[in-house]
Amino acid sequence: MADGRLLRDEDYNTHFDPDAYVKTYYTVLDDTVQGGLFPFVLNGEHDVFKAGDVKGRRLLDIGTGPVPHSVIPAVPFVQDIYLTDFSTVNRKYLYDALFGSGKQDYSSIFNFFTNLSDKSQPWTKRSDDLKDKVRGIFPCDLLQDDIFKGSYFPLFDVITTSLCMDVAPPDVDTYGKIAKKISKYLKIGGHLVIVGAFEVTYYFLEEHKFFSLDISAGEVKSCWENAGFSIQSWNPMKAPEEIEESDFGGAFVMHCIKAS
Repeated sequence: MADGRLLRDEDYNTHFDPDAYVKTYYTVLDDTVQGGLFPFVLNGEHDVFKAGDVKGRRLLDIGTGPVPHSVIPAVPFVQDIYLTDFSTVNRKYLYDALFGSGKQDYSSIFNFFTNLSDKSQPWTKRSDDLKDKVRGIFPCDLLQDDIFKGSYFPLFDVITTSLCMDVAPPDVDTYGKIAKKISKYLKIGGHLVIVGAFEVTYYFLEEHKFFSLDISAGEVKSCWENAGFSIQSWNPMKAPEEIEESDFGGAFVMHCIKAS
């Protein structure tokens, strides 16, 4: 990072290495990586979906990135899955992993979820089911009025998003506006499952330092409530005192229902 600035927006097409991200944060899923953030995230997502109440025909994942972890626990409960991301690089990486000749290794993530739910089922079964249900990987820019750049979508039964709302908006006001834009794509009574961090300003990937929004837990809840959502569950974790990869103060997994 030659100029010392925090990277964001188009930098995800030029400085973000999806393979390095997967290997850094998802190959070893224990408390040694970022203070246990990623095992917390996967456990939290599993807990939301395990009862089978969060379900429907269509699921939209916003800001999938290079790893479809946020939709893996939902696979048994939905029929059609739409993945999206801002970065052309990430969309290609995802496509190659799911449908092409990519060498991406998601086995540790699938194994993690399989061990939480059905150890008798090989992780490859969940992987194959995911591939069968993905209907496309679409461009997404949360800072635009038309966040899906002309793609037509029906209303969704479930929307998921993980560690995306933390890096797109430049301030809390914009975060709230994005929440309202996302709400338009969800049915009344539909489910929103969101993973995020709070009280954080950056995270590292290799030598690159990427921007993250400094937002409080209370501001997160307020933004989604103002966008018409009723919070059903809020599962937080506090960050350990010393983490090299980021300055985040905590993280959360939240489940909401669209009330209006």
